[in-house]
Amino acid sequence: MGRVKSVDRVVLHRRLGEQFVEGRILSQSIARNRNIKTGEPMIDLRVSLSKDGEQYYFNVRRLIYQTFVNKRINYEKDGLYVINKNGDGFNNRLSNLQLATKSEKQQRVFTRGRQDSYLKYADRSAWPKTYGGYANRKPVKQYTLQGKLLRTYSSVREAARKTGFDEKGIIGAAKGMYRQWRGFKWTYGVSRRRNK
Repeated sequence: MGRVKSVDRVVLHRRLGEQFVEGRILSQSIARNRNIKTGEPMIDLRVSLSKDGEQYYFNVRRLIYQTFVNKRINYEKDGLYVINKNGDGFNNRLSNLQLATKSEKQQRVFTRGRQDSYLKYADRSAWPKTYGGYANRKPVKQYTLQGKLLRTYSSVREAARKTGFDEKGIIGAAKGMYRQWRGFKWTYGVSRRRNK
């Protein structure tokens, strides 16, 4: 049910010597943080448990999950979080709890519209174009065996796609490993990026 109950116990008593104390449902404290984008509160319930006179504070979601599902989870080491399936921090019933990685938790934040991805508003114009092999792409030229230029392709991949020849063969011919490939001579052209 997401509630925490203290255990029945016998405690020392100044006058009686020992006294039986019946377990009871403990009150939970509410930690409220406001979501920066929506302004809605983010609810975290905590409970205080004591042992041998020492007080310890626990996140209720974690406590419930560890008690009924997996006692051996090391959240910090494994990078795991216990989250509320429906997003309601007050509902810590076991059926409403699930384990999530940091990535899954963050993706859920974006899906629920509680935060915008940095990529949504970042200025990408100054970013280096290194993704997808763009920076390493070289133009490649296709010649007849007599040396007449037929076509220039922006990359080996484009040449392979448009001619139907395999990339390794084109690369080998362009590097001089083969005199020709599939009846054509191949050479690397000059990259535009290098001219800039």
